[in-house]
Amino acid sequence: MSWIENAIKSLLLNGEGEIHSRIEKLGTELNIDKTQALGYCYFIKLDGQGNPRTQDLIEFVAAKIIDYSIPKKLQDEASEHHKRTGSFSKISDLEKRAKALFTDLNKTGEFGEMLLYTLVQEILELPQLISKMSLKSSGKLHYQGADGIHVKFDPKDETLALYWGESKMQKKLNDALKNCFDSLKGFLLDTFGHNSTQTRDLELITQNLNQNINNPELEKALVRYFDLDDDMSNKLKYRGVCFVGFESNNYPSKPFEKTLDEIKDQFLKEMDDWLNKGGKHIKTHVGLESFEIHVFLIPFPSVQKFRDNFLELIGS
Repeated sequence: MSWIENAIKSLLLNGEGEIHSRIEKLGTELNIDKTQALGYCYFIKLDGQGNPRTQDLIEFVAAKIIDYSIPKKLQDEASEHHKRTGSFSKISDLEKRAKALFTDLNKTGEFGEMLLYTLVQEILELPQLISKMSLKSSGKLHYQGADGIHVKFDPKDETLALYWGESKMQKKLNDALKNCFDSLKGFLLDTFGHNSTQTRDLELITQNLNQNINNPELEKALVRYFDLDDDMSNKLKYRGVCFVGFESNNYPSKPFEKTLDEIKDQFLKEMDDWLNKGGKHIKTHVGLESFEIHVFLIPFPSVQKFRDNFLELIGS
């Protein structure tokens, strides 16, 4: 294992499997017909009373607000301060700073973006290269660009893979899939040039690497992949990671109405349809079917309620 691979893996902030007490697996690494995409299908688990663990999932994801929003250099400084002094004051300051970055618009997709981050870190084990939230100047603003940027290094051929992230949560699955791949297409299909869809994000990566990886040697190695005048830029590969959330009436509306196995059976009957629809929307963009894309599909009782509860929690 090369030192670059080790350094990139050290950026990973994955948990100890806690997310799996909140979401139930239907199937992973599922082939999406006539594409290079893979599907990862889950649904929200039920608690002992037969209620979906919706609020608990929101709280679990929201607890990662510092990990997701704050550059690694500031995280490391706060951690070192705590080790030296025993005080949590710097960590508390980071939490306040992170919360201030979130928008109060009720159409925000930031819960989905944080859930995408969590799924990619904990299930795919791909570290975040840059925190998009740290690039915002105000909680009233939306950052225009990819919903996430994750990274992987292959020591065999010294290629660097950027995983462009897109998250969409909408009432209807078809709408969420369409908007997801409409947004993702430019990041994968545009050729690497000064006017490409990726240009602004790649500039921001280069300008903010120091803050986000806090490793000068790794920074020096990575910037070569983003420099059009460096031959290493020809070893930069684009891939995709997506989270698609949509509504389902399969969930129980009251305690003890359904068991986990009952709703799992219902979702399993629908899963092939989810994947087929995903493939259909991928193939509407010529060439997109040839890219490695990891697509997480999760149904929710109510998308808007999730948004509302997330914003209420972040604002508290």
